[in-house]
Amino acid sequence: MWKAKKGEWGYFEAQKRRRFLTTAVLFAIPLLILVTSTIYFGTRRNFMTIVAMVGLVPASMSLVNLIMFLLRKSLPEEEYRTLHEHEGDLTVAYELYMTSEKQNAMVDCIVICGNEIVGLVTDPKTDRRFAADHLQKMLRADGYKASVHMLGDIKKFTERMDSLNAHADELRSGIQQREREGYEGYGHEDLLRHFSLNYSL
Repeated sequence: MWKAKKGEWGYFEAQKRRRFLTTAVLFAIPLLILVTSTIYFGTRRNFMTIVAMVGLVPASMSLVNLIMFLLRKSLPEEEYRTLHEHEGDLTVAYELYMTSEKQNAMVDCIVICGNEIVGLVTDPKTDRRFAADHLQKMLRADGYKASVHMLGDIKKFTERMDSLNAHADELRSGIQQREREGYEGYGHEDLLRHFSLNYSL
């Protein structure tokens, strides 16, 4: 779980640990510079103090990112295992937190089959219609006309996963694979997953 990558279950928990350590180091460096330069020069009024203050900028930015991840939670393990049992041959991505100027959306999981994308949203604060429309809009801006739906019930979601698996051949037939520079080797569904993750925290 601690090594989970973006799109994998446990990503948020992994990022909390990584970003905490990164933030701690970024704050420790300017603090060390400030302390050692003060001891060396005998006063804080030296040019290294300015260097230390400038060093607080990336540290502060890292702290903001850490706070954003601390506010998110990974899908409970029991629910993840339930979803994992129904994955079958579907392309899957977990823990997508999409941000926009209007509002944000927490999507626990998306499954992709052909041009069909179905997401699970259990966060009561997330507008499922907005989440679906936002993801669909962003994908179309990148040239993909995918149909996106968001469900709020895990039982209905797993039933939809089973249905997609049952009709996978039909849903994937006739899709023209478009090569994109820099994405050689990516399949159609891999690209949909990749771009969906790009829109997420």
